[in-house]
Amino acid sequence: VAQTDQTSSTTRLLPFLSLWQRAVIARSTARLDVSMQQTFGTFCQTRRWAADTERTLLVLKGQVPVRDGRVCYAAADASFEGREVVEFATRGKAVSADGMSEEAVRSVLGGDVSWTAPRALLQMLQLVPEAEDEVTSVCSAVSLLMWHNENRFSGIDGSETSIADGGRKRLRGGSSLHPRIDPVAIVLVTSADGSKCLLGRQKRYPKGMFTCVSGFVEHAESVEAAAAREVSEETGVAVSDVLLIGSQPWPIGRGGHCELMLGCTACAKPGGEAIDCTGDGQEGTGELEEARWFSRAEAQAMLEASTTPPSVTAGEATA
Repeated sequence: VAQTDQTSSTTRLLPFLSLWQRAVIARSTARLDVSMQQTFGTFCQTRRWAADTERTLLVLKGQVPVRDGRVCYAAADASFEGREVVEFATRGKAVSADGMSEEAVRSVLGGDVSWTAPRALLQMLQLVPEAEDEVTSVCSAVSLLMWHNENRFSGIDGSETSIADGGRKRLRGGSSLHPRIDPVAIVLVTSADGSKCLLGRQKRYPKGMFTCVSGFVEHAESVEAAAAREVSEETGVAVSDVLLIGSQPWPIGRGGHCELMLGCTACAKPGGEAIDCTGDGQEGTGELEEARWFSRAEAQAMLEASTTPPSVTAGEATA
């Protein structure tokens, strides 16, 4: 993710997504030798947060409680009898606080808290980088709990379903319902000569923010085909040699659902590098507001700016 640091509170590094993106952009600036493959492998590992004691996370309308810049948990002796419990990480449990009285919630949390959306938790990592594994696990727990809340009744016949295996599935009669995962192809495109990479931005992004092209994999479509289609639809660039190189969960996707980011690389076809973000041919109708080719040096500078705390001059792109 490349972006201009407009304020000191701007999140500079997005875990999940940027971990592999850093590796994939690095891949475009160097030969993929054995050491590079090993480095990329570590970026794609899903670390499991191990709490020092049992922790119970309350989730209220998709938000989590934060106090003093850290996620806070329910008191150890708090009882949630009759409420569904989702297990996460090691010794972690998540419970929905929907329907609980304000007094009851404040009591089990030991005071007032700030209810925070999972995406906003990423900003905490600037001040508390050691909390990355915890935040990752908490975001995953929220996503899983929201899926359970949306599937208490069968979409087929309206019958009630029940939680099972610590939240890994729900049961409906003799059949199982498994958590929803939306596959997303996200691709770093290099120019035909390998000297530049393609990044784009949507209008809703902060000024100066660019990302790799991405989009949902459609029904009966391969990841490679989805990556090529999204690049063509969003930028007009024609690509070939699409290669799936890794995956990473993104549990705070659209609507709070969990997405599986499928990282690809691709190469623009000779003569197919012209950019057209107009969608149906009319200015402003495309999904992307802008797409640009960035040189290797620019991409490297953006990555370095993104992973170092000092502020950046307004207007300077960072990754």
